[in-house]
Amino acid sequence: MFDRHTFAARRITLGLSVEELADEMLVAPSTVYRWESGETTPSLRMLVQASRHLCTPLLSLMSDQDSEQHRKAVAVDALIREGAPAA
Repeated sequence: MFDRHTFAARRITLGLSVEELADEMLVAPSTVYRWESGETTPSLRMLVQASRHLCTPLLSLMSDQDSEQHRKAVAVDALIREGAPAA
């Protein structure tokens, strides 16, 4: 499951505003606000993109290791480490 608190903390640590991160990710600022508030959850594709922009491992943005999304993230993270292009 997406860890919205880690996501927001990492953005703040990097000194990025919601608007700046949204611009980098090519999404509306309201989308980032909804992720951080817990109203919505980003797709795995968006999490991969977020991990790149936040300079953090994909799995650091996940909290529940028993979720289907976490299992997919583990697989995607392994592909990224092998140098395969992420979806």
